[in-house]
Amino acid sequence: MMNTIACFGDSLIEGFPFAQENSWVAQVEKVTELRMLNHGVCGECCDDIKDRLAWRPLPKEVTHVLFEGGMNDIIQGCPLPFSMEQIKLAKQFCDEKQAKFCLVLPWFCGAEELNPLIERMRNAMKKEFEGKCYLLDFEPLLAKEERRMNWFIWDGVHPKAETYEALGNFAAPLLQNWVKEK
Repeated sequence: MMNTIACFGDSLIEGFPFAQENSWVAQVEKVTELRMLNHGVCGECCDDIKDRLAWRPLPKEVTHVLFEGGMNDIIQGCPLPFSMEQIKLAKQFCDEKQAKFCLVLPWFCGAEELNPLIERMRNAMKKEFEGKCYLLDFEPLLAKEERRMNWFIWDGVHPKAETYEALGNFAAPLLQNWVKEK
């Protein structure tokens, strides 16, 4: 039986500015036996993502849920405690549905002015969720590039097409191991 991961998030799940077929989520599906359902929507904050997760019935074959959000919360000035509460509610929903929960930590970007806020959110996520769910961190990949902007399009936030592919290749073995855990 193929493992199915429902991926909820913002433009970074969706694959903006490209089609979903070019997202890191699609790349994981291309190189693994995992079925990846892309439920990314540009512009959404953690509360929007949590609401869609709770309102959309999960298909029976979904055993794992991946949540990537936070960048829009930072850009739109959402208070960190509010964002964190939304993620806790999303995880609680998944726990109730007996779906394993993965939280994608926001990555540092080429828009340097955002990185102190991203670091604050990453630290809060680690403090709250470490040991409680799977944390997917792309920083070991992205930190390899000395000039961070080389990973991103002009806005410094959204990955280039080749970056989405690299992100998917990086995440693929990690997610395969995650779904094998009991």
